[in-house]
Amino acid sequence: MLIPPLPPDHVRVLIECNRHDYLVNLALERLGEASRSSPTFEEYLQSSFGKLDWMHLDERFAIPLELHPKDSKRFLVRGSMEANKIRAVISDERGGEPARIFSDPMVGAYRMEGLNRPIGDTARVRQRLRTEALWREGFDGSGVAIAIVDSGIYLPRLTEQLGFEPSFDRDLSWKPDSVVTQPGEHRLGHGTMCAYDALIVAPKATLIDIPMLISRTTGDHRVNATLSAAAEAYQHLIQKWVVGPRPNYKRLVVSNSWGIFNPSLDDFAPGHTGRYIDNLDHAFRTQIKRLCEANVDIVFCGSNCGPECTSAACLSQTDGMIMGANAYPEVLTVGGCDTDNDVIGYSSRGPARTMFSRHEVHQEDELKKKPDISAYTHFLGSKTRRNYLPDTGVSAACPVAAGCIAALRTKALPEATRPDALFSIIKQTARGNKSGPGGTWNGDFGHGIIDPVEAARRLGLIQ
Repeated sequence: MLIPPLPPDHVRVLIECNRHDYLVNLALERLGEASRSSPTFEEYLQSSFGKLDWMHLDERFAIPLELHPKDSKRFLVRGSMEANKIRAVISDERGGEPARIFSDPMVGAYRMEGLNRPIGDTARVRQRLRTEALWREGFDGSGVAIAIVDSGIYLPRLTEQLGFEPSFDRDLSWKPDSVVTQPGEHRLGHGTMCAYDALIVAPKATLIDIPMLISRTTGDHRVNATLSAAAEAYQHLIQKWVVGPRPNYKRLVVSNSWGIFNPSLDDFAPGHTGRYIDNLDHAFRTQIKRLCEANVDIVFCGSNCGPECTSAACLSQTDGMIMGANAYPEVLTVGGCDTDNDVIGYSSRGPARTMFSRHEVHQEDELKKKPDISAYTHFLGSKTRRNYLPDTGVSAACPVAAGCIAALRTKALPEATRPDALFSIIKQTARGNKSGPGGTWNGDFGHGIIDPVEAARRLGLIQ
């Protein structure tokens, strides 16, 4: 699906609207179940919104907000509208609830350039995480799937660097319609790095390629992906893991080394109910919760805007830079440390940006305790950029942590331990560091450095 070009004085939006046969059939096409007769896009616009010349919709985007399109009363569509209209009330001409408008900001990979000296290597990461002890007990990721939501995987390079051909599921993989290359054949880069790092601890896990970050915007080559591309990618995972027959895996772990770079990229002002960066009621969280309810483990990186960050994308802002989905309470949020167990300078420090919700009452201080844990980064690993350059950023730390979870899930089956329970154990068993003892939260390391062996012990899986 192509993201529509942005007209002058417009902002990109996601719109939650009432059910319409056009949207139902469009969503059913993705499941191979579309009916032969369907209203046209123009008929849908006319019957639902009338003549709104200040709003433009993508005619090929429809995400049901309940599990199956046939049962969903509300759908998510995307498009753009004049910036001064984002607080407008959009009523459906046929009646029903008014539409809800959400921001659709640009998102991207948390790359870290310019810091070239690696601290340790893959062997050192394995030593720190005691992978030999894990593998001896069978915790190697066998039967567990890891979805790499990123820029795409290039399998030949993984095989070359790992010394074996990793398990890969093409059927469960996905690509944007605008992308020609097939799963496992995408350009070498950030996504391949993340896939490599996930297999450091869980070498027998099966990779799923979800290259949403290369969902190229039509007519605007400055923008690769917006949040709606992530919504589309997550809808694919929901369809495959929740709606249809469940794939034959013990568990799905989803690794996300991406986010919004700066609060200024959210087009909606503070207090708007559709804002992304600090709003727990944003429509994207509905999809996160759907997967979590289906016992899917979702891991997000924190952010690269720590006090020693050299990237211009941060605009010299370091406070409250863990935001949006990266700070949702359902996900495990990962900061970065090096193999000397020091916090890495560019890893964003907590607390996270304050998150608000109309429907939930949370303890604000607890919600802001992000990152949850830290994992290793800045080591010589995948060599996807140069043979001498490290895997960097919280982008590397996130899949390392996801690999630890996949290793644990080799035996910690969903029926025994739900995502929130496993994440709690991971936080309780995290190793201490120079900023404090393990298990006690601080803004540098979270609850400490992930320790899969101790987590397995706490689960009663290792003596």
